[in-house]
Amino acid sequence: MLRGILYFLYFLLILSFVRFVARSVGRLFGPASDLRRSGGEPRRSARQAEDLVRDRICNTYVPRSRALTAKVGGREEHFCSEACRDRARATVARAS
Repeated sequence: MLRGILYFLYFLLILSFVRFVARSVGRLFGPASDLRRSGGEPRRSARQAEDLVRDRICNTYVPRSRALTAKVGGREEHFCSEACRDRARATVARAS
């Protein structure tokens, strides 16, 4: 009986140690590590969301940083490609 209790306590001790090591490794390589390495500014990872803008010609959404912008009909609009931008300009020119 005493031997069983000692084995159980030994198992809990090893389990606690493994959990401690796993958490330490997770903290070392987790998202907060970006903050420590970069001197206070977290790096933008691929998983972080970026503002999306809609291309009104083909109804696709494009990240704002990759979208083409142009003044069309007095408004600034965003486009996914040069072809969509040119189609919008042609549509406005035909309407005028």
